[in-house]
Parts: sequence; C-alpha cells; structure tokens
Amino acid sequence: MSVDRRKSLFVLFIVLGLLAAGISAVTFGAQVAAAQETGDDTACRGCHGDNQRSITLPSGEELPLLVPLDAFDASVHGHNNELSCTSCHTGKARYRYPHEPLPESIQTAADYADAAIAATCTSCHYAHNPFHDEVDAATLDEGAALPNCLSCHGVHDVAAVEDIRDAMPERCTACHGEETAEWLRTVLEPHQGLGAGAEGYAGSVRCLGCHEDRYEGWLQTRHAQSVQHVADNPDAVIGDFTSSDAALTFGLEDVALTVGAVHQQKYITQTEDGNFYVLPAQWNVATEEWVPYQPNDWQEHEWRQNCSGCHVTGLDTETWEFTEFNIGCEDCHGPSLAHAQNPEEVKPYAVADDQVCGACHSRGSAPDGHPFPTTYQPGDTLTDHFTFTTSDEYLWPDGSAKIHNQQYMDWTLGNTMTASGDVFCSSCHDLHSAGAEGTAQLYDSINETCLQCHNDQRKLVEHMPYHEAASRTRDFSCADCHMPKMATSAVEFDVRSHTFLQPNPQGSIEHGGVDEMPNSCNLCHTDMGESPEWAAQTIAYAKQSWPDRTAEFGPGPTPTSPPAPTPLPSVGEPVERLEVPAGGWLRNLFFVVIGLIALVFVAAVVHYVRTRREQNV
Repeated sequence: MSVDRRKSLFVLFIVLGLLAAGISAVTFGAQVAAAQETGDDTACRGCHGDNQRSITLPSGEELPLLVPLDAFDASVHGHNNELSCTSCHTGKARYRYPHEPLPESIQTAADYADAAIAATCTSCHYAHNPFHDEVDAATLDEGAALPNCLSCHGVHDVAAVEDIRDAMPERCTACHGEETAEWLRTVLEPHQGLGAGAEGYAGSVRCLGCHEDRYEGWLQTRHAQSVQHVADNPDAVIGDFTSSDAALTFGLEDVALTVGAVHQQKYITQTEDGNFYVLPAQWNVATEEWVPYQPNDWQEHEWRQNCSGCHVTGLDTETWEFTEFNIGCEDCHGPSLAHAQNPEEVKPYAVADDQVCGACHSRGSAPDGHPFPTTYQPGDTLTDHFTFTTSDEYLWPDGSAKIHNQQYMDWTLGNTMTASGDVFCSSCHDLHSAGAEGTAQLYDSINETCLQCHNDQRKLVEHMPYHEAASRTRDFSCADCHMPKMATSAVEFDVRSHTFLQPNPQGSIEHGGVDEMPNSCNLCHTDMGESPEWAAQTIAYAKQSWPDRTAEFGPGPTPTSPPAPTPLPSVGEPVERLEVPAGGWLRNLFFVVIGLIALVFVAAVVHYVRTRREQNV
C-alpha cells in the first residue's frame, strides 16, 4: 500500500471518528439536558426541606432558607406538577452547591424578589399588577413599594387560578392590615352586576390579570361606559335637572343609572322591589332639551326585560340577574370562566364575526318575544336566535335603517364589501380603544379609514368631478355620499347609514319623495328646484360626462332579513393541542450527520478509485 493511500485512509478514519464522537457528544448532551429539564430535586430538597438557617441581607432583613415541602408539592408549581426547583432557579453556577454569594446589587428582600421575578415569573407569565397602578406609588409611605408577583401569589406555595380567591387574602393583609379577609375576597372577585348572573361568566375584570392592555383600552370605549351609576359617578349626568321644561317630570334624586351620552341620555330609576324603569324623559345632546320618552306607560316596561340585553353582560333571563353592567369582554368573546380557570385548554371566542356586533346593532325579536337575542352567544348563527324586523316603523322602503341601532341590518343588505369576505366591522372600528376621533371608535378619520382600501379615490375632484366647485368651499367626507345620515336617534338624521349603497334619488321618486325615502344627494341639496328628479338628471349627466369616474348607486333592495351566515365554531370548546415530540431537533441533527458521513464515504471511495487508476497507469 502506497504512502498516499495510507494517508488518505488515515484522514478518512480520523474524519469518521470525529463525526462519531460528535454524534455521541450531542446525544449525551441531549440526555443531560433532558435530565435537567425534568429536574432532580433530591439535593435541593435534602438541604432546604428542614433548613432552619437564613441569610442576612445588607439591609438587615433575613432571607429564610427553609422551603415548606408539603406546601410546595401541593402548589401549582410543585414537584407533583412536573416542575422542579431548577425550573425557576436557573443558572448552573448560581445554584450549584456550594452556592455563590448573592450579587452586590441585591441589598434588600425586595431586590432579591425583583431579581427572581425578572429571571423566572415573567419568562412564563404575562406581567401584570391588577388593582395596583403605577400612579398608586405616589401614595405609599416612604420606603414602601408596590406589590410584586411574590407579594400576592406567594413564593413556594403558589395557588392555582381557581384557588386564588381563597389563598390570596392572607397575603393581602400583609399590606392591608386594616381590612378583613372577606373584604379582600370581594376585591379579588368583584361583582359589578346584579345577583349571580348567567352561568359560566367571570366578568371583564377577570380578564385584567392577563390582558391588561386590552382591558385598559376597553375601559375607554363606549361599550364600557354605556351605563353609569350616578352614586359612583355624579358627573355622568349630562341633562339639565334645573330646567323648568314641562317634559322633565322627575328629579335627579330619582335617578339610579344613566344610559348613553352621545346623541341622547336616558335615566333609570330602581324601585323598592328591585325593578328598573326608564324615566319618562330623555335629554337630547344636540339640542340640549328634554324630550318625552314613553310618558304614558313607562311604568309598564321593566328595563331588564326590554332593554338590558344590549346594556349588560351575562344576563340570566330566568332570574334577570347579570354579571356586570355595560358591554363587557364576554359579550364579544363568550362566557369565559372556564378559560380563566384553564387558559391553556379552553380558549375564548376570538373571531372577526360581524354577527357579534349584530346581536345588539339590530332590531327584531327573539323566539321568546324579547326585543334582543336572549339565547345568542358569540360563535352562534345570529338568525337562529333572532328575527330582524321588517316593519316600516324602523326601515325605509329600500330596507335601510330609519331608527338607530340597526347598523348590522344595513351592513347585510348586499354591498360588495360583505360579499368579499375580507371586510368586517372591526376593519374600521377599534374594538379595544376609544379610537382616533369622534364616538365611533374608528382607527382613523373617516376619509383616512376609507382610503386604506380606496386610495385611488384620494384625489376627490377626480372621484366626483361634478363637485369640483363645491370642494373649494367645503370639506367633503366619503360618508357624505356613501354613508349619509338617514337614521334617527335623538334628532332627525343624526345616525349614518351603513349600507354603503349610496341611496339613489330614483328611490325617492318611486316612493313619494325625500320624506318617504331619503337619498344621498337631497340630504345636502335642499334648495328650491333641487328635487329628486333634478338629482336623478344630474346623476345621468355625470355618468354620461365622466363614465369612468362615477360610483354606483344602490338599487334599493326589498327589506328582508339577511340570509343566515355560515355557522362559526362554538365558543368554549377545548382547543386541540399539537404535541411536539421531544428531541425533534436531535433527530434532525442525527440525519444531517449521517448524510455528511455518507458524503465523506463516497468522496473517499472516489478518491481511492482514482488513486488505484493512477497507480495502474
């Protein structure tokens, strides 16, 4: 055998040996990592299970070394729950015996807790501090601090979510020593409604723990402010109770709740028998006047049974009790107590579903006769629980809304946006904040919101050249033509249409004039001679003169209930969890290494054959 050949084989064996050693090392490392993952607490428990010593911190505070093993094992982080000491106490050097001294940065028990939290709690949990805002820090005594994770949840005896209400009060009294445990339980699980409420509802404040940003944003929305307690918030009253208006037949002392504040405000009284009634006058915001509201029979309409379905959350129609006032998280996401107790397995409803909005932004009747869908829950098909009205008391002849709170019915009348399947109520309206302007919770101004999809219409003169002269003297809004104010809440035409079909003057002509059927043009063009016929002729001229620049007008559909949408997945069902095999990365690495070995072997064979040929030449 030649020297070159021996060298080649030697190099080959060296390479193969190194690769084999690499595989062994990786396999061994993975086994060690797996062992560390499950954790062996024997040494930790042997020292800390009965250790009566403590560490004296520079502040003079004592840091006990004893871990109550029974409490730890029973906790949600305990040994029986597949967690180990090193799941939280990470860092081989720091927690290997003998332990290193504490870093100089840790001077107090609070420093130690903060360091522990930064390294452990927030690596698995969403950081939150409900009921203790940063602004509260200014009210604390000198040297005091806001509570941290350990202050409320404990160190080694962390309670499960469903047990927090019973476990935490004792920890709260460490700071709130003047309060009773029962008071603290009430704070931990506040009940902001009336009675027990429907089964399965937790209340919006329960969401605060993990979804603080969404919860704080929701508090600024109209949904969270629809109903106000006068005793808690006297400033919620916007009506003038010093007025001598004949319509005002009650006093401020009769008012328990206010409802609304945008177009109108109604006032609710609570009787001695616990019933609620809407008092017989409302305050119109735009005109600043009192207007009678069902003055002759107001005592015959109990508020909970006639209105509350769209003003409270978690309504039980058997007892007429509810979880909380206002439109809370669970009105849109469904009953969430099961999710709060088991967030990994049970997920709330979180789908862009216009039917959720439609449950309240529609008029009609439920099978049990109530004017709101008493049995609907997010994820259901709304038309299975509610029949939309076709009454001309509520609808114009083209089927669009004549009265407020019918935006969903407008939306389903057949515009191209709903047909696309890509545009939802939430495409324009911010569900978790007050929005950019006005009271509609829009992400941006009306025009900028429209231009997110219709940017080709940004140059308004080209989009509607027949308004070129007018555009020099006034600011046009896309909504002026495409969402004209045709519905009434407090004063005539103070609510915009949501059909997006641009109501056609021809409809006014066919139905007897603008009083019987408004249209986009004649809501602005009201001068002598600017009749629906004039508007129709102008549109015909515009289409002839600028055929490529005019928008389509709605045909005026027959008022019918929209077709039933495709049912969506029900809320509250366990979410299928995909099990990821442990060590998947190791298997992939193994095949990569085997592939490399095969390539080296092939290269060695080729080299050997070539060498033999050269020797035989």
